[in-house]
Amino acid sequence: MTTPLIDHILDLSRQNSLGPLSPWFADQIQKRVQTGFYAEPDVLRKDLDGLVERLRNYSTTSGRSTVVIGISGGVDSALTAALFRDAGWRVRGFTLPIEQNPEETARGVEACAQLGIDHTQIDLTPQYRSMVNGLAALDPDMGADDAQTRIRRGNMRARLRMITLYDQAHRFGGVVGSTDNLSELSAGFWTLNGDVGDVAPVQALLKSWEVPWMAREIGVPESVWRATPTDGLGISAGDEAQLGATYLQWDLMILAMAESAETEKGFTELQAGFASDPDAQSVFEQVSNRMRRTAFKRRGTLRLDHPRQARYAALDRVDALLAG
Repeated sequence: MTTPLIDHILDLSRQNSLGPLSPWFADQIQKRVQTGFYAEPDVLRKDLDGLVERLRNYSTTSGRSTVVIGISGGVDSALTAALFRDAGWRVRGFTLPIEQNPEETARGVEACAQLGIDHTQIDLTPQYRSMVNGLAALDPDMGADDAQTRIRRGNMRARLRMITLYDQAHRFGGVVGSTDNLSELSAGFWTLNGDVGDVAPVQALLKSWEVPWMAREIGVPESVWRATPTDGLGISAGDEAQLGATYLQWDLMILAMAESAETEKGFTELQAGFASDPDAQSVFEQVSNRMRRTAFKRRGTLRLDHPRQARYAALDRVDALLAG
């Protein structure tokens, strides 16, 4: 049984165009709507306002009022820019194509125009090709077309873009905005030292519902929040092709696994619940495998403290005191 809210979620998540949910996922979305994990629009409006207020407060406490954001043509970067804009920041959006699909770049330009933010385009393709050619001297297989080499080159693209964004942030005395969402965070679907900036307004939001709803609400062009999600790194045909699941399936599974992780039984009961649903079994394996492989990314830098003295803790106390 569906409800108007579930129908709305199926539409904005693009699940309607990707196929029906299997029984376990259909039950899960009803459960998440009932418990409020997938909130009604009036609740999401308050969440959106809360994010804007926190960005406004951060500007006051940090003394920064300019943010530099890489505008990919996707919904996450456009929403991030719009949140900063509404919080009173000077938003400088950069489209940074590298052998990019022109349609993606055009959506980024459109988003900047409709949101009323500054826009600059820098084609980094020559710099990227120079890097690839230079590294080919170390590894002749750098130009290969297998999956792992495409990922390597994709990471190079992301890091080259981040070099550019941090340089511009320094130039304008600002910060770099991060654009990843919770779904991507859980999947490790980002590049270390390539996607993560200084402030991450949307990293706690679900890609399947909160991100597109807020984007539409705040004025992001429909061509952007309706677009098929891609990494823009030339790795695959789209995000969901890499994930092996739709974003709605992924989010529903992550929520169920997070809930199960708090119980003594772990995932045993969860797996028993979808034993007769091959789609759910497959997504569980995809999520589990990706999270195992990418856990180190979510933990951050492994800092080995001094063998005898808690020096990091001492610095943390100094920082806390200075922050008031």
